[in-house]
Amino acid sequence: MKIFIDWKNISTEEEFYSLFLSQVDAPEWHGHNLDALADSIVTGGINKIEPPFCVINQGVNDLNSSMKAFFDKIQGVFKEANEEGRKIRVFSEL
Repeated sequence: MKIFIDWKNISTEEEFYSLFLSQVDAPEWHGHNLDALADSIVTGGINKIEPPFCVINQGVNDLNSSMKAFFDKIQGVFKEANEEGRKIRVFSEL
C-alpha cells in the first residue's frame, strides 16, 4: 500500500489530516491531532488500512517554516511507529 502526501497542496494541518486519514480509511471520529495519529498508526487497531505501508512525501522543499515544523512532527510519529515494529516506510521527494 502506498500513501501519497503532496505537501505542495497542503497549507494547514487540517488538510494533512484529511488527506492522510482518508487514505488509511480512518473512522469518521478519528481525531485530527498528533496524539490521535500516534494512537492509530503506532498502537493500531483503528484504521481499516494498517501497516505495512509506504508513505511518499512530495514537495517537501516547498513548505513554509510552520508547515516544515509540522512535517517534522509527523515524521517523528512515523519513526515511533517503526520503532514499535509497525513497518512504515517513508520516502521524501524533494
